[in-house]
Amino acid sequence: MTTSWRLRRADLAARGDAPALVGAGPALSYRELGRAAGALAAALGQAGLRGGDRVGVLSAARGHDEAVAVAGALLAQGTVVPLDPSAPPLRLAEVLAGCGCRAIIHDAAAAERLGAPGLEGQLARFELDPAGRLVARRGSAPAVAAADPEIACILHTSGSTGRPKAIPIRWEGLAAFTAWMIELTGLGPGDRVLRSAELVFDLAWFDHVATWRAGATLCTVARRELGLPSALLAAAQRLRPTVVYAVPALYSRLVAALGPGRNLDASLRVACFAGEVFAPRELRELARRAPGARLFNLFGPTETNVCTFHEVDRSRLDRESELPIGVACPYARCALVAEDGSGAVIAGPGTGELVVEGPTALGGRVATGDRVERAADGLFYFRGRKDRMLKIRGYRIEPGEIEAALCAHPRVREAAVLAREHRKLGTVLHGFVALDPGKDEASEREMRAFVAGRLPAYMVPERIRVREALPRTSTGKIDYLLLAAEAC
Repeated sequence: MTTSWRLRRADLAARGDAPALVGAGPALSYRELGRAAGALAAALGQAGLRGGDRVGVLSAARGHDEAVAVAGALLAQGTVVPLDPSAPPLRLAEVLAGCGCRAIIHDAAAAERLGAPGLEGQLARFELDPAGRLVARRGSAPAVAAADPEIACILHTSGSTGRPKAIPIRWEGLAAFTAWMIELTGLGPGDRVLRSAELVFDLAWFDHVATWRAGATLCTVARRELGLPSALLAAAQRLRPTVVYAVPALYSRLVAALGPGRNLDASLRVACFAGEVFAPRELRELARRAPGARLFNLFGPTETNVCTFHEVDRSRLDRESELPIGVACPYARCALVAEDGSGAVIAGPGTGELVVEGPTALGGRVATGDRVERAADGLFYFRGRKDRMLKIRGYRIEPGEIEAALCAHPRVREAAVLAREHRKLGTVLHGFVALDPGKDEASEREMRAFVAGRLPAYMVPERIRVREALPRTSTGKIDYLLLAAEAC
């Protein structure tokens, strides 16, 4: 299917000297962004890449190079495969191979990691400096079958099979989502969008694509600044973003860094949040510290992108104990399906599995696995997951993948992973392993190091307890309730 919009160099150049990138590097105008991205696209073409070919992007420092890499790959009509800088080499190799990537664009900080065992495979490699200039090219693109040029990017989430789950994002859906977000937020020239979420998140594709489509300015922030509340606040004060789309934890870090009696810069006019539930107390605090900002709760799994939304009513915040996920986005058809196996659609108030259809839904229709209630006023409320899927600090995590990684240890017979709330750390992962009889003991430190070599840092359990055996229910299944009590 041909889409009505996608990123073109002519559109970037037409915006001339308007600022396209500021922040983690020298400011770039739209003309300069078009020139840098165009040069990269030409280099990709010279390496033999065709429309639809998969191109990995890995920016360890996250300067302007990340934005130029995304723009260059898209201008070359490639499909961007974002790579998680926190992932170990084995995970990166798995994603690159699974997607059939022919090239990878990276910064200097990532170059050393790409020489690790498992990543020596033949790929065309393009290194950018922090300003986004192409400084080195090596290797050649392997021969692969032609791929679908209508896929803009492929994101990966935790998979229940123990392997990363690939989710292709089509241009049709990305165009529908960004057009709606531009209208919702009033995004346009003169706006400054804070670059917050990692590129592996669907949130980041608003940052890049919607910003450039609207002619706004993308404010890039170095990765080291994002993790430290004081550095994050300093960056926000320096860049003065007008629109932010981030996980609740980012806003909480900003507010915590402010200290008592201070507000966020008055330039902030729209704050969107997604990825996890925003605790009511912390949301109320954000509302107090950003008195002039419109607040939007956006909801949807990666397979559907945002499918429901709700604008926060400040006048009701102090009285509300929970926040609705709102109503369906204009491009999404949202239905609640009864959980009794009948497949019946719930027409009025009630609770069921959220099923989404539309251009942003993977394959056109997604049964999300989310339990959602429709209240009498027509608003949707999130009621948890049907399966064991977790969201921690915005990352979607399938505990089964962590269990599979633990079971890969030569001395582990079985494993269980669950989440518990910690007073200071929030939601944390706890792991339990049972060892094979007669084999040497294994320490918690050894287990955590083993998992850290296979999974991103956010998937490594805070605690891993070694047991002789895991408790069982009467049906012989692992008793997660007993383990949860032990984890308290």
